[in-house]
Amino acid sequence: MIKNDKLLFQIFGSLKPKPKLNGLEWAKKYGYLSAENSAITGRFKPYKYQEALLLSGTDEDVAEIWHPKSARVGYTKILNMLVGYHIAEAPCPQLMFNPNDKKANEWSKKELKPLLRDMPIVGEKIVRSRQDDTVNFKVYPGGVFESRGGNAAANYAAATAKRVNLDEVDRFPDDVDGEGSPIELAIKRTATFWDSQAIFGSTPTITGISKIEEGFKKTDMCYFYVPCPHCDQFQIIDFKNIIWDKEFRQGVLTHLFQTAHLKCIHCEDKILHKSKKSITNQGEWRQTQKFFCCGEWQDPKENNNWDKVTDEKYIAEALCKTCNKTAEYNRNGRKKRGFHVWAGYSLSPDADWSNIAEVFVEANTSTSRNKMKVFRNVWLGESYEDKTIKLDGDDLYNQREDYTLVSRDVVVLIMTVDTQDTWLAYEIKEWKAGEISRGLVYGNILGDPMNKSVWDELKKISEQDFETEDGRIVKVFKVFIDLAGHKTDHVKNFVRGNQDRFVMLKGSSNEPKDNDARPIATLKMPKKGDLPIMFVATTKAKDTIYERLTLKKGDYGYMYYNMNFDLEWFAQLTAEKVVFKLSAKGYMERTYVKRRERNEAIDLEAYQLAAVRLLQDMGLIDLAIPDTE
Repeated sequence: MIKNDKLLFQIFGSLKPKPKLNGLEWAKKYGYLSAENSAITGRFKPYKYQEALLLSGTDEDVAEIWHPKSARVGYTKILNMLVGYHIAEAPCPQLMFNPNDKKANEWSKKELKPLLRDMPIVGEKIVRSRQDDTVNFKVYPGGVFESRGGNAAANYAAATAKRVNLDEVDRFPDDVDGEGSPIELAIKRTATFWDSQAIFGSTPTITGISKIEEGFKKTDMCYFYVPCPHCDQFQIIDFKNIIWDKEFRQGVLTHLFQTAHLKCIHCEDKILHKSKKSITNQGEWRQTQKFFCCGEWQDPKENNNWDKVTDEKYIAEALCKTCNKTAEYNRNGRKKRGFHVWAGYSLSPDADWSNIAEVFVEANTSTSRNKMKVFRNVWLGESYEDKTIKLDGDDLYNQREDYTLVSRDVVVLIMTVDTQDTWLAYEIKEWKAGEISRGLVYGNILGDPMNKSVWDELKKISEQDFETEDGRIVKVFKVFIDLAGHKTDHVKNFVRGNQDRFVMLKGSSNEPKDNDARPIATLKMPKKGDLPIMFVATTKAKDTIYERLTLKKGDYGYMYYNMNFDLEWFAQLTAEKVVFKLSAKGYMERTYVKRRERNEAIDLEAYQLAAVRLLQDMGLIDLAIPDTE
């Protein structure tokens, strides 16, 4: 009976007059900001740059909307208003997809529930006396609303909707359970409606794999232009044009963030932050997508030729510089709208240009690449281009040096071991102040680690003497041996009998993500009867190794190699590349994958770095740069 009731609601609900209000008019009249999700509660008053999103979200001529955005621009509020509009004013079946079921539940509780409570015109439409009135499922005359996770193919099946919304689409999987792109699966749900609409919004992630960035490039690519209060010429608020004063104070570069302002690209005068509200209230959305007309490709930004914005036309359409006709993508069929906006437009207190400048400097001077990624994604609403270091094994091979003795200023010798099924790979290197390292020897101990002879040979190599440049004899201080994946029990048995010098290690499954202050190496102290294990954040360690392989000779962190290291070593050292994968929680994660079968060298170097970091943290060695004063 419930299924039939749903059908009746949809049939009779579709027999309705055309809405009296558009999305903007409706939101201004009925919109409300709830305490659970807004810093300021009360009547919803859209910013000027939000108005076109409300209008396009209720425009029958618009088939798709792509909205790459930063935080602090009120996108979720716009989405909420459109959901409410299509329940109360222009009811229709709606689907809301979030990256996973958990996020879908959170959205329903944090956004939908307060909306239904605080906007009576919406809440009173919901049919309450039903068993299927749940947090994620609502029935109303003219349609149903469903909130689902976008990471399971089953959530796209057997669903039909006039409107689909995909929030934070960059956190969706590239392929949903082998059935295709979540974008394509979502759009298929609307195929039976001639006036359907799909909205995609997200903070961009990584350049080249960002779904929202790729989709935006296929739209009319609108940016919000504002007038200069001095010359009246329009321009976008571009972070590269936000500048601030700097001065040296007793030899220290000091940023005067309170002087941050927008430099007009036309008259070069200062546009102060206090003018932001005024200039954004006079702003307009302009199309920037290139188009072909009168025999040539044209760039609207170069043409500087747009139609005027009117009450009926809420976007400044790009015009041909020759015939003055609107761009072809405005004339052929239903439109794909794209809107990019970032925190620099926001009137939120923490979106002050001076604060944004300060966040940028902090990210730009950080040793963590993740901070700049967060700045570009969360503050600028732009994807982050991961500049993966490309290394050539032959070039590194040619940089080898002819030495056999250990440096006179050596601090410690470390040996690392990578365990394989039929051999052990090892490296011994010296470490000096400033984490300068010098490779001494590497090799392979052939044989199944199940055999005692393999471990006897390892112990023998680890106990050899090394002569320094000033005639002293030094030995390996500690040996760190890989535990995971190959012959685990045999590694444990060997280390248990040689705990004075050997330490087990394991790659960590809990890599540093947003918080890059976490160490490369941590020691898990044993429970009773267990052995200590050093856990290695391998991605972070390899990031550091690959960066150091680009340093100049003499730099702190430089890695020297002698003639014992052959071409095979350097092929293994450069055997991996960075890829990005979507985690189970919907976050993009950097990781390394092999480009060739053998890669022990890069693992051994990652273990070396982790080992000296751990020993420094424990106070057993000191590789600090000496005071030269």
